[in-house]
Amino acid sequence: MSDAADKPDATPGSPTPRLVCPQCKALYQPARPTFGRRVRCRHCGHVWRDESRAAGQVAGALGVAAANWGQVGPATLAAADHGSTVGRVVAGLGKVVAPPAGDWVGKTLGRYEVKNVLGQGAMGYVYEALDRDLKRMVALKFLPRTYEPGQEPVGVRMFIQEARVAAKLVHPNIVTIFEIGQQDGYYFFAMERVHGVTLAMLIEQSGPLPAAQTCYVIAQAARALGAAHQAGIVHRDVKPSNILIDERGQVKVADFGLADVEGIEGVAEARNRPMGTPGWMAPEVARGERAAPTSDIYSLGLVIYAAMAGRKLIQGTTKSGMVLQHREAKSFRRDDLPPAWPPRLADITIQCLQVDPMDRYQSAEMLAVDLARALAPDHRDDTLNLESGPQPARTVAAVSPTISWVVLAALGVVVVLIAIWFWFLRR
Repeated sequence: MSDAADKPDATPGSPTPRLVCPQCKALYQPARPTFGRRVRCRHCGHVWRDESRAAGQVAGALGVAAANWGQVGPATLAAADHGSTVGRVVAGLGKVVAPPAGDWVGKTLGRYEVKNVLGQGAMGYVYEALDRDLKRMVALKFLPRTYEPGQEPVGVRMFIQEARVAAKLVHPNIVTIFEIGQQDGYYFFAMERVHGVTLAMLIEQSGPLPAAQTCYVIAQAARALGAAHQAGIVHRDVKPSNILIDERGQVKVADFGLADVEGIEGVAEARNRPMGTPGWMAPEVARGERAAPTSDIYSLGLVIYAAMAGRKLIQGTTKSGMVLQHREAKSFRRDDLPPAWPPRLADITIQCLQVDPMDRYQSAEMLAVDLARALAPDHRDDTLNLESGPQPARTVAAVSPTISWVVLAALGVVVVLIAIWFWFLRR
């Protein structure tokens, strides 16, 4: 069966479905098919992608995501080119300044010889170590204090969950986990050693990224989150410091320590708490609501802004102050972005940064597709301006023919009664 036959809009003579602008609620009856296309409301200027006839399939099917990527065309080559460019920039930064040496440098943990410190997180150091059995370098992350076997406080369970969650996600854009274990009460896990920097370091040392490089990096991160969402995992801590870029330009998402996992593997104490880093949270998460895939997409919108502007959108001197800004955030509009931004990237960012989760991208894979297409735009993804439709917010409910006839009959009876009354008066 041909691709055209699989698309509802491809049927000759079939009426196009009505569209409702998510922003101002204007109604449209497009004169041409819009399914899968970006459209712009002529009343308020809001831009969105028409997923009205297949939102569920687009959000949930890897097959549909693969088909979308197959339609990207020249953007695939452009993405590879930008990957090489980003890789050269990362390689040119040289070795970043390492934090002070941790207590484990020069010691052995299991089969791993700890060489030096790679970084420091909320739970302790991340080390570079030699796997003596497989003769390869790995990144070793472990809790800095000991726990008696059988003890599993919340911190330990979240640490173990991070390793188990990442180990379930086999994807080229997610850091690979090799092993989890404990020795003498120290919990640790070994993971892929990424030779590069975080996106946060790249922005700090090189300044704002060009639009094409921003599209490339965030598209790869979105693909990683799409795979996580497909597995029932919400990251909940999407930010530049958790996006790694190696010297080949490969992008990888790391740190699933705050992830919300469907099923019994989730940490119950952390599930119903507002998790995330102030400055990178979605409004609903800041309000204490449970995070969803669209919450990660909002955070990616904040990352796009930071990559393009060279600074965080949410600024503050205290964590509570930044959380309050998240709670009171308004939906982004074109006027909120610098006019020099490429229009296509501005449209993508605005759709990510909508307060109502239903107005955002409903699929991280679809976001990745839009970003990849923005690398090499062509006519297939031009935004369509909607040219027909009533004025905003006057929605009239449909009236059945039966009710219409009943109303007309009642009016007829009233007219007859009035006529009889006048006839008696004249007598």
